[in-house]
Amino acid sequence: MENNLISIDDVCTYHQVKINFIQSLEDFGLIHTTIVKKTVFLNSDELTKLERYLRLSNDLEINLEGLHAVAHLLNQLNEMQNEINSLKNELNYYKQIN
Repeated sequence: MENNLISIDDVCTYHQVKINFIQSLEDFGLIHTTIVKKTVFLNSDELTKLERYLRLSNDLEINLEGLHAVAHLLNQLNEMQNEINSLKNELNYYKQIN
């Protein structure tokens, strides 16, 4: 598991972002960090989410409340897409039977 962890300090340096932004994202529940031996890390999946939020924040100038709203809408969209795929599969199953 530790192979998938990236130090927050490294992330901040690479993306030129302040640690306060990452802490704010975690406070809003948008990302989750892991602490190992007093060092804060991000999982590689969380890094992907962080990079998405950074792009939205920098490119579109969306604030933290807006990022939270966008994340909620994207989650809803993903759930609906999964439901649509499930219903399509079920429909195809019943079409094959008839």
